[in-house]
Amino acid sequence: MKFSYLKLTPFIIAGALLLVACEDANENGENNQERVRVIPVETVEIVKDSFEDFIRLSGVAEANEDAVISSESSGRIMEIVPLGTELKKGETIARMDDRLIRASFEAAKTTFNLADDTFRRLSVLYADSIISTQDFDAARAQRDQAKAQLDQVTKQFEDAVITAPFTGRVEERLVRTGELINPGMPVVRLINTDRIKVKAGVPERFSGEISAGTPVRLTTRTNQATVYESNITFAGNLIDPDTRTFNIEIELRNKDGILKPEMVIDIRAKRATIENAAIIPRTAIVRDEHTVSVYVSRASGEHKVAELVEVETGTASGPVVEILSGLQEGDEVVIAGMSNLSPGDRLNIIRTNSSSEYARELQLRVGRTASN
Repeated sequence: MKFSYLKLTPFIIAGALLLVACEDANENGENNQERVRVIPVETVEIVKDSFEDFIRLSGVAEANEDAVISSESSGRIMEIVPLGTELKKGETIARMDDRLIRASFEAAKTTFNLADDTFRRLSVLYADSIISTQDFDAARAQRDQAKAQLDQVTKQFEDAVITAPFTGRVEERLVRTGELINPGMPVVRLINTDRIKVKAGVPERFSGEISAGTPVRLTTRTNQATVYESNITFAGNLIDPDTRTFNIEIELRNKDGILKPEMVIDIRAKRATIENAAIIPRTAIVRDEHTVSVYVSRASGEHKVAELVEVETGTASGPVVEILSGLQEGDEVVIAGMSNLSPGDRLNIIRTNSSSEYARELQLRVGRTASN
C-alpha cells in the first residue's frame, strides 16, 4: 500500500494547532489562577484624628532624699537600728558609748553654772559701785568662756546619738555594733522613696521642643502595665560635649513603692499634638528605591483587590507614622499580610479597625513594652 505525504499534511497541521491551543489554554489557566488568588489580610480604615508625637528616652530613677549618714564624733557603736528600719525625722539611728562625753558635759555644766552665778552676784555689786569695772568684766568673760565650753561639750554629747535627718528607710548598715568610729565615718544609708526623681539625657536636636513643663509618660520594664503621667520639672541649658545631650529631671510621687532607685525608666516625652492627621502603623509601609507606598483595598465587582498606592509620610512616632498625601479618609489600608501580596490580588479581610483607634492601641502596647 502506498501513502501520500500530501494527504497526511492537513492532519499534521491540525494536530500541531491543537497542541499549541492546549499549551495556550494551560498558560491562560495558570495566569487566571494567579489573578484570582486570595490573600488573608488585616486592614484599618483611615479616620483622621489628633496625633500626639512623642520622643522616646531612657532614664534612671533616684530617690529624692538619699543620703549616707556619717558620724560627727568619735566613739564606739553601742547600738544601731536593724537593716530596713523605717525612721521618722529625728529618730535614733545609732548610739555611741557616751560615758566620757557625759562626764565632760556634767563638768562643763557645773563650771558654767558656777560662773553664771558669780556673774549675777557681781552684777548687783557693780550696779552699787562696790566692785570695779575690771572685776565685773572678768566675771563676765569667765561666764562667757564657760558657756562656750558647755556648748562645745553639749554638741559632742548630742553627736553621740546619730539621728535621722529626714524620714526614710535604712537601706545599708556600714558599721557594726562594737565598732570604733571616727568623725566623718559613714554609718548607714538612709533613703526616702516617697518621691522619686527620674534623670535622663535628651538629644540636642530636641532642645527647642523639650523643656520644663513638657508632659511625659513613664513606664518601668518590670511593671509595664502601670503608666505614670507627669511633667518635666527641670531641663538643663548645657549640652554634654561627649553625648550631645542635655539633662532633664522628672519628679513624681511613689505611693505604691514600685519605683526604686537605679531602676531603668522608659520615658515618652510629648513633642507636639498634630490635629486632623491620618495615622497608620509603620509596618504598613512598603518601600523601594524611589517610592513609599501602601496597599489599599479597592472594590472590584463583588470582591476587593489590592492596589499599591504611593504616599508621602510625615512625622513618625514609635510604631506609627503620619500620612501627608496619597490617602483619603475612608480608604482601607492593609496593615498585615503584605509579604505575600501583589497588586491585583483578591483580599480576604480577616479583621479591620479604625486607624485612630488602632494607632492608640498600638502606641499604648508599645509604651508598655518600651525598649525609651
